[in-house]
Amino acid sequence: MLILIELIFIILGIIGLIFITWWFHFRKHILLSKRINDCDETLLSDSGLNIESVFQAPPGSLIHPYIIINEDTTTPSTITIPDNQS
Repeated sequence: MLILIELIFIILGIIGLIFITWWFHFRKHILLSKRINDCDETLLSDSGLNIESVFQAPPGSLIHPYIIINEDTTTPSTITIPDNQS
């Protein structure tokens, strides 16, 4: 009889752990959807989120982590070649 009670407690514990894990996962997705719908700007700097894609980027764009890309770094520089026809 004691083994049956222990087995019931183990099964209830496993079910409880599965439920708690599911609840935190479900809650995280609900909160993330709410923050996206509210256009929360802290999503860009939140250390708990991994941003893997860039929105509104042209096809073929790449992600460059830790590199600041602005107009100065993307404008092609002009190279002048001296004319030596003398």
